[in-house]
Amino acid sequence: MLTTLMTSETARLAALTALDLLDTRPEPRFDRYTRLAAMTFGVPIALISLVDDKRQWFKSRCGLDVPETPRSAAFCSHAVALRDMLVVEDTAADVRFADNPLVKGEPHIRFYAGQPVFCDGEAVGTLCIIDRNPRRFDDAQRQALRDLADLVETELNQARVATARVMAEQALKSLNANLEARVARRTAELETRLAELSEQVAQRQAAETSLRDAESWNRTIVATSYSAFVGADPEGRITEWNPAAERVFGWPRAAALGRPLADLIVPPEFRAAHAAGMRRFLETGVSRVVDKRIELPALTASGQRITIEMKIGGYEWQGRRCVGAFIDDVSERNRTRQELEEKQELLDAVLESIDVAVVACDADGNLTLFNKKARTLHGVDSTSVPAAEWSAYYSLCEADGHTPLALDQVPLLRVLRGETVHQQAMTVAPAGQPAARILASGRPLKSMSGRALGAVVALQDITERNHAREQLEMSERRLRAITENLPALIGKVDADGKFVFLNGRAVQFYGKPSEALIGHNVRDAYPPAEYAKIEPHVRRVMAGERSTFEDVAVVDGRELHYQCVFVPQRALDGSPDGFYAMAFDMTARKLSELRQAESEERLRTITDNVPVLIAHLDADRRYAFANAVHASWLGGRPERIIGLTVEEAFGPAYHAPQAEALAQAWLGNASQCEHEIARKSHTRIVHSTFLPQLRDGRVVGVYILTTDATASRMHERSLHALAHTDPLTQLPNRRRFEQALAGACGRTRQGDRGCALLYLDVDLFKQINDRYGHATGDDVLVEFARRLRASVRSTDLVARLAGDEFTVLLSDVRCDADVELVARKILDAVAEPFVLAGRALRVGTTIGIGMGNADLVDSRTLMETADRALYAAKEAGRHTYALMHVHEYA
Repeated sequence: MLTTLMTSETARLAALTALDLLDTRPEPRFDRYTRLAAMTFGVPIALISLVDDKRQWFKSRCGLDVPETPRSAAFCSHAVALRDMLVVEDTAADVRFADNPLVKGEPHIRFYAGQPVFCDGEAVGTLCIIDRNPRRFDDAQRQALRDLADLVETELNQARVATARVMAEQALKSLNANLEARVARRTAELETRLAELSEQVAQRQAAETSLRDAESWNRTIVATSYSAFVGADPEGRITEWNPAAERVFGWPRAAALGRPLADLIVPPEFRAAHAAGMRRFLETGVSRVVDKRIELPALTASGQRITIEMKIGGYEWQGRRCVGAFIDDVSERNRTRQELEEKQELLDAVLESIDVAVVACDADGNLTLFNKKARTLHGVDSTSVPAAEWSAYYSLCEADGHTPLALDQVPLLRVLRGETVHQQAMTVAPAGQPAARILASGRPLKSMSGRALGAVVALQDITERNHAREQLEMSERRLRAITENLPALIGKVDADGKFVFLNGRAVQFYGKPSEALIGHNVRDAYPPAEYAKIEPHVRRVMAGERSTFEDVAVVDGRELHYQCVFVPQRALDGSPDGFYAMAFDMTARKLSELRQAESEERLRTITDNVPVLIAHLDADRRYAFANAVHASWLGGRPERIIGLTVEEAFGPAYHAPQAEALAQAWLGNASQCEHEIARKSHTRIVHSTFLPQLRDGRVVGVYILTTDATASRMHERSLHALAHTDPLTQLPNRRRFEQALAGACGRTRQGDRGCALLYLDVDLFKQINDRYGHATGDDVLVEFARRLRASVRSTDLVARLAGDEFTVLLSDVRCDADVELVARKILDAVAEPFVLAGRALRVGTTIGIGMGNADLVDSRTLMETADRALYAAKEAGRHTYALMHVHEYA
């Protein structure tokens, strides 16, 4: 028995130590209970005592000066040992206490009533009241003392409860993180395994198909090849002539088969050499051209000479040597290569002739361009100088003409770091020649894929503007000489819409004398119907936006296809100041596009059967391609949305969540976003990726790939809901409440509307738990939560903080009357009997209301106001409410 008592006392002292309250300073949160007890029972002394091993120490005392007394004389020690209320109505008549020094001496106790308070199930102290006169203590007073002791017990354990809640939340976070990691690992394993199985199945099927259909497959390859295939027997007669050969040479298959190859495609001057080579190969199996790719001239059915690229192969067929050749018409490719070389030469000539110094470097900082003007300006040639020495070697100074330019201010290095430099003022001061004031401008160079290629800077010498003007006029003359020889229509229009420059091809196109065009409005150069076609593009470029479009025109009886580009010119302040117009003959490209139709059909077959939205927007931000998945996901058939913008095709609601990411793609940056697609009764959560299509460093289109991410996002949302929801009542938990309160208090309100916070306790909830058990207590909390939700608006937040503590956050309230109406509605709803498991329980609630004004409200102040109001309501009696304004305690 003694061992059991010692063990129990050890546990009790451990619980007391866990509270961490012994010998702490007085606190108002405890003093209010002793004052309330003294006032409620009309006694001179009220104490909150903690019973240590050798003393009783008072955490709060009302009407008593001493901070502690020996445990041997302490009445509270008896109440703690009893673990129940101890009432001594007359100590002089009680043999246990008649000789107690606290009865015979100060404070002359004649009446004592003490209710134990608990921590971890152990009685650690009491809330007690003391009178110097004997008195009666009825059942109602005993219940009131128990209620006050319950409040004191809650306050004593508040810090431990908060710590436990934080630890629980941290444990939940850790559990969620571990669960997500496990799901991710398992998903990755399954995806890897699925990919391996798919690859194995595909390889097996490919092998079986190859073995089964080898001959048919070869015939299909030849028939569908984009390259012409021509086969010839030992006599040089044509045995195979695929559709591509019909397209390249113009001879139908029926007309070509059986005829000598030399008669159809070999020019007369090469036929003898062709015949000799065929004989040598057939007799010896040796040839200088077999299995080699060669270029040579050929004839078409119309007699036109073209250049072909051919690879000849020999093979045995029924014991005889035969030949087969894959052939491509490379005339257009050679012309394109020549044009590119000519353009490069033209660019080099222009750069060498212009009166602007141009300096460029590659991505590693090695100089790749240093034109004539740059060499003249710096007085040196381009050499392999480390970037760190550029400033000194090229005599670069600040605008003052003598302070050396810092390394991080060298324009080419700034641009190489990714900056765009615009008219940076500086001075070039080489030894032995006059200093030149310079304006430097430059930008990074990037490939079509966005890869950094280097940097380019233009240096404008503004020292002698007259000399610069003369050089500019010379450059313009050279430009005219160049533009007259370019295969394009080139013009310049001023801010008033009048032609100021046209090259010869452009004048010829309009069919009017130059003087009838220069100085006249663009509108006058076109018939009304033709101008109506280009007018939207003129308006766009006049507004400062580049415009690219295609047009068809009949020139000298031929229908020609043109690609037109309108490029805005800007004044020094950046405002639009006319535009440049260029039209390039793209008739050959149009014909090439027809040849690409077959390959595009194969591409569409693939994309239409992939469960991904795939689309391409052209330079005018309109659909140029959309796969068939658009019909099932968005209800838009591809052929109906081609030529429309995203917003025109599917509406603003579909375009808005993608607008920002799409805008980044038009700036040349790959981007992505998540959004929802709602169709009929099904909503998808999708992930869209936007990839810019770059050409010569300019965005000419955007590719869009959209995948279905519904399953993963719904899993993430369920985890988020679990972390913000009370599992018993399904109400928002404390975390969600604190977030909502911070948001409500952080908003600036209009007019006289404010917010209100209601704190609610279930009256006598501990007695319900003690009498009917925790299961019934949980049922009471669930029903209480349901009635709270039904009593407020759907826009108001109802949350469970802990235990029987609930809150209601009301937004957009105009006056006290609005809030009081809600409080009375809640009281009426809770007052109805709770019928649970065949038992009707009477349940009440006490409400404290903190009222905020229309200005910004501090969330902590609002919570403290509601808490004060709750205690005021409890002082006024159970099942009622009290309302206080924030400014009353500001």
